[in-house]
Amino acid sequence: MCFRCISLFAGPVAAAEVSGPALCREWLINDQSQLRKHSKDPRSSTDLVELQSLARVRRYPLSSLSNLHLNQEDALREATELHRAHGDALVAVSTPRRFQHDVEQTADALRKVAAEAKIHIVLGIAPPEDANFEVQVATVVSQLASGIRTDADAEGGLFPGFIGEIDAADLQSLRAAVEAHRVSQAPLLLVGEISHDALQLLEGAIWRRCAFFDVPITSPMSVAELQARGAFIGFSAPAGAADISWQEYPYRRPLRTEQDFHAATDLLSLTSSGLRFRTDLTAYGGPGLGYAVDLVSAGRAEPSQLTANAVAFLSYPWVAPLAPEKVIHEIPCHWCGTKKVEGEHFSKMDALN
Repeated sequence: MCFRCISLFAGPVAAAEVSGPALCREWLINDQSQLRKHSKDPRSSTDLVELQSLARVRRYPLSSLSNLHLNQEDALREATELHRAHGDALVAVSTPRRFQHDVEQTADALRKVAAEAKIHIVLGIAPPEDANFEVQVATVVSQLASGIRTDADAEGGLFPGFIGEIDAADLQSLRAAVEAHRVSQAPLLLVGEISHDALQLLEGAIWRRCAFFDVPITSPMSVAELQARGAFIGFSAPAGAADISWQEYPYRRPLRTEQDFHAATDLLSLTSSGLRFRTDLTAYGGPGLGYAVDLVSAGRAEPSQLTANAVAFLSYPWVAPLAPEKVIHEIPCHWCGTKKVEGEHFSKMDALN
């Protein structure tokens, strides 16, 4: 059992090996195209994200299909720049399951990004939405213990490192996630408002292994109350350095300006750049994946302390899965009456030797 580790794609890594900045809620690869129907742009724009359309897409971020998709190439470009600017960084990717085409493909793409960009990436896992409670819990616990991909030709294991992100308003997923968290003791990352019903489900959680990200001021359970229970508190940097959207949209971060972010510093124990739209990428005029690191450095928070907090949150007693038992099938020999291993060569003359 490894008590002080962070579970990355190939298994646990000693916490002492992580020294650079840590970002704990990023959607490095995602497909949010299903949100297009919520756009309130009167022009119903489908523009690509380009210099001449940048301002309008930032006003209506759901209006452009191009803005609602980040691929492996985008992730690699941002991760490479993060490493160039800040060295040995740690990024926790928490893209909601509904915004992933295929969990295994996403994990495999992020493994390649981590290797090529030379950063640590920790992947979150969430319960499948179209399953009953028992299947949801079993899926998460199994993937944490044995990995997402188990085929013999796999290029190394793909191990999630935490449960999340989980929208606290989704009580069905929350219930399954809390139970999987309780069984596995894996870190649990929650986002959004914490209602009294959600708090009731969380009573069975291990609070020191829970992180609450981007909890708005309107939440029935306040950030201060969550922190008093021993949980980690995280906030994402404002989208695009300043969120200027004219419409509300799902999963919108509550801090809209840099001033808001700095004002929340006293409550801050984890952070992220909130990367999710194409307009967040440096190649498209955004501040990029390293934005939160720069923003923290410019304020009162200590980047090294945030890294230590991230390591403490993501460390848990990960247990390597048991090796599968070898199954041997035997068949009876009608000639000599003995049993032989199926598939091994033998002949009736063996009985005479």
